[in-house]
Amino acid sequence: MADRLAVGMEMRMAEDRRRLNRGADDAIGGGTPADRANPDRLVYADWSERLEMGLPLIDAQHKRFFELAASFQGNGDEVRVIKTLAILSDYIRSHLRDEEALMAAAHYPGLEAHRRQHAEFRSLLAALVGRARQMSLDAIADEVKFLVNGWFYRHIITVDFEYAPYLVPGHSGKPAAPKDKGT
Repeated sequence: MADRLAVGMEMRMAEDRRRLNRGADDAIGGGTPADRANPDRLVYADWSERLEMGLPLIDAQHKRFFELAASFQGNGDEVRVIKTLAILSDYIRSHLRDEEALMAAAHYPGLEAHRRQHAEFRSLLAALVGRARQMSLDAIADEVKFLVNGWFYRHIITVDFEYAPYLVPGHSGKPAAPKDKGT
């Protein structure tokens, strides 16, 4: 029974990865022909102007996160990959803390729900850091890609765009929509 559950979970995770990768591909222009030919191969979603919220500090932090995540290619030595994962983890903790502080200062009404989502991401990242030493470099890279393409990318274009208007002077209180700049 436990084996069937594990196999079922792995199959669902593989399908989620394919679906999320296709969603990221749609958002960033489809990836390379090799990526489209092999749906199990994940590519990183790239930073694009579509993700800009109009908040320079947060936009710069989001962009830096994508740059750090892109450094995971599954090649290199284990020490470099583990160090980069630790840097990425520290960076995201700092970013989420900054983002929550800005929302609190602006009295954003959705702050508690947003904090819960951040706690979920912190938990996913901490679990990856905890498992990393027992994983292959390629497996670590795939997990980072899954977190970036799935959770983080989706979080920015949906949840983060909801608080952006509250941080702009004279806000309307209406959620913003992701920019459509043809990217």
